[in-house]
Amino acid sequence: MRPALAPADIEERLAAAAPAPGEMRFLSPFDPAIRDRKRAMRLFGFDYRIEVFVPEKKRQYGYYVLPLIAGDRFVGRADVKAHRAEGRIEMKGLWLEPGVKQTKAREKNIRTALEELGRFTGTPVIDADAALRRARGG
Repeated sequence: MRPALAPADIEERLAAAAPAPGEMRFLSPFDPAIRDRKRAMRLFGFDYRIEVFVPEKKRQYGYYVLPLIAGDRFVGRADVKAHRAEGRIEMKGLWLEPGVKQTKAREKNIRTALEELGRFTGTPVIDADAALRRARGG
């Protein structure tokens, strides 16, 4: 491991920049945190692969699966599709990581993350009920 330098107040800066408890974000498949699959597995225990070039019958999750992160932990992944002409973003599937339980609070945070993604992509109408229900086992 190479030595690294950081400002003396790095811990305070990181604490101030940390997301609110329970806050979730969808990551781009090209985010540096997961772009290197082996490193993502080594650092986070998160095995991720974008499946856009995988034949449909061989996909494990879906065409455009986005990792879902809460704080510094990967908690799930969702197959998300933006229907731009309709202004709608659809969560086609949601898969939580092992050991992550689906709770009402977590579901609310997932919905909030999807709303934020919808604003970013210009698709403010959220279509997630079916995927959230399936993730609950319903």
